[in-house]
Amino acid sequence: MNIKKIITSILSTTLITSMLVGCGNSASTVANEKANGEIVTLTYTTWGSTNEVEAQTKAVKEFEKNNPNIKVKLQHIPTDYDTKLATMVAGNTAPDVALMFKTTALSWADEGKIKNISPLLEKDNEIKEDTYIDGSFIHADKDSIIGITPCQEVFGLYYNVDAFKEAGVELPPAKSSNAWTWDQFVEVCKKLTIDQSGKNATEEGFDPENIKQYGINMPSVYWQTFLNLNDVKYVSDDGMKSNLTNPTVTDTVQKLADLCVKYHVAPSPAQSKTLPAPAIALQSKKIAMDWDGQWVQLDLANAKVNYDVGVLPKMKNNKTTLFGEVMCMFNSTKHPEEAWKFLKWMSSGEGTKDLITSGLWLPTVKSWYTDQDKIKEWVIKPGHPDGFKDAILEQALNNSVPDCNYYIKNSVKIGSIIGPALDQVWSGEKTAKEALAEVEPDVIPELKGVYTNK
Repeated sequence: MNIKKIITSILSTTLITSMLVGCGNSASTVANEKANGEIVTLTYTTWGSTNEVEAQTKAVKEFEKNNPNIKVKLQHIPTDYDTKLATMVAGNTAPDVALMFKTTALSWADEGKIKNISPLLEKDNEIKEDTYIDGSFIHADKDSIIGITPCQEVFGLYYNVDAFKEAGVELPPAKSSNAWTWDQFVEVCKKLTIDQSGKNATEEGFDPENIKQYGINMPSVYWQTFLNLNDVKYVSDDGMKSNLTNPTVTDTVQKLADLCVKYHVAPSPAQSKTLPAPAIALQSKKIAMDWDGQWVQLDLANAKVNYDVGVLPKMKNNKTTLFGEVMCMFNSTKHPEEAWKFLKWMSSGEGTKDLITSGLWLPTVKSWYTDQDKIKEWVIKPGHPDGFKDAILEQALNNSVPDCNYYIKNSVKIGSIIGPALDQVWSGEKTAKEALAEVEPDVIPELKGVYTNK
């Protein structure tokens, strides 16, 4: 699960919706109808790298071993996932279970494509929502749960230890109580931003046009997550009013933009395209720090980077944002009981241990965060650096909030309106206040409320 997949989901949603209009419930792909103990075959679709698919394949085989009457056909869709899944639905060959982008899953649930698992959950003694990290069960409304997140994903401040030592800068704190203020964070970024002549951004003669090492790589595509640092969202709590011109919103967005347009300590989105992937950029010291999701840990470990992770800096607070997509059952499945068993297995952590121990995924069950013996089993190197327990694990459990884009209705359409306006902010053409004020009249008619469990 990474940034490219999320962007692909956003760009493809309009096409997908048109493909689904008028389609009835599809028939599941099954090898045999369940009768008198005969084997049932489920189809499960997922995306991911080779490592992810290998780990999920092992999880499937373990599930089949424990459930000999159920076979699972894993169908890997590496690219254009939503579009291809929509084609399957339109062609009456929808899978029984699918890993899905939350925005797509909620939209399809509105159209009756995704199964409400609340009735299954209510009669199941093995699984309870309150034993999972908050936000792991995805609600369409107070009576409907459309799926469970099989892995959580949160943000941290990943950094090259050697780059800090060479600059004589103290390493980032891992504990939330010791988090840098935003101003302290900016000053550290300046000291770590080096031009081709060796000067840093605090020194006279620093050349912002010829930078050898940026202090920080910032994911501006996740701009809404930075608002959590100031306890604000770009819409009201009920999703019916715009907060785009709220001074706290514009100030937070401007702080993010200033890292590249004012202080020159972060590459602009255009400049980022010239950089290698984050793990390689850290390894080669193109960047000293990477504000990123914990999924980057697997690549950092494989690249043998001398890396660690610090806690996010704070504005009003330093809350991290919960990402992670959702695993759903389709309404068309002919075997809901078997599909429910598989979904539970994949979200329990037991089925995806390899992905969790590698550092790529975070578990969703609370006991994996609180049981010290269990923690010792999965928080291991090289996929989990020294600062992981404080900067990632503790933050995910105790100082995190779900990404608002997952529960704001029509968020994809809203994002397609706000995005081009923010491009002008990241480039320095306009201030955040100017750009967001101009686009707000176009956003207001698209506000449709929120998905909620209340």
